[in-house]
Amino acid sequence: MAVTPTPRPGDTVAVAFSGGLDSTALLLATARQAVALHLRVLALHVHHGLQPEADAWVAHAQAVAAQLGAAGWPVELQVYRLQGQPQPGDSVEAWARRERYAALATMAKAAGASLILLGQHAEDQAETVLLQALRGGGPAGLAAMPAQWQSAGLHWCRPWLQRPRRALQALVEAAGLPFVQDPSNQNPRYARSRLRQQLMPVLVAQFPQAVTVLGEVARHAAQARELADEAAALDLPACRTVQGGLRHAAWAALPPARRRNVLAAWLAPQLPAGVPVSLLDRLMSEWQGLGRRWPAPGGWLHSRKGVLGLELSRATK
Repeated sequence: MAVTPTPRPGDTVAVAFSGGLDSTALLLATARQAVALHLRVLALHVHHGLQPEADAWVAHAQAVAAQLGAAGWPVELQVYRLQGQPQPGDSVEAWARRERYAALATMAKAAGASLILLGQHAEDQAETVLLQALRGGGPAGLAAMPAQWQSAGLHWCRPWLQRPRRALQALVEAAGLPFVQDPSNQNPRYARSRLRQQLMPVLVAQFPQAVTVLGEVARHAAQARELADEAAALDLPACRTVQGGLRHAAWAALPPARRRNVLAAWLAPQLPAGVPVSLLDRLMSEWQGLGRRWPAPGGWLHSRKGVLGLELSRATK
């Protein structure tokens, strides 16, 4: 697990700021701490262009930044307007997430920040664990959202994954800060929205500690994933060919659990959208079929001359 560095006086800290409750609370807490620590605070707002309220949300972000500054907690707001739209057949959620993180990284680097804070809380984490479980996710899926990691040359941190939403709301209300409501959070078209509106209230009513326990599941799964990653780092080099394929003989000599782990580790960097559990299941049972081809996200897997390889379409590369 990457360790997030402690900011030093004069450093720039960026906060992903949508204007919603979670990010408003995080921006407020960061701005307050920054005064004593002599830090520069950036509020990074991404204009997705997917909602009719998007322009109003930019104005709202400007107003909140001004309100914090007037209270003695200076914040610099930066806005990035996404270009383009999801391609036909592309998930709107996946596209928005991918482009949002890229935009956050671009803004942070341009401003000299090396740390980006994100405001997801305990309920968000619990929902993610449930969604992954319902989709058949293994340890990597059940680990849900990492508390910290490194990507694109930046440190990313979610400091509030163990803090309940009610604590964030109390913080924002006490400061008298407004926040926006994203209508997509209430849209039953999205699985997370259905789970949040229909399943979570019933679950928490019957099991009051559900959010806390699901957070513990995520932490245990994250530890299991770390062990699996360490095992794959030892096993994969002996199975990989110079061209990057997977050598049947070396791979098949491993016990089934390690074989599956190596397969997932080999595929993961080649399939950024994720490795479907169904694909792993099928390959584990059918890999001995020489000359076989299996559909994979964005391309095909093939078994030729004792080597498993992946061919991606031009559009995917």
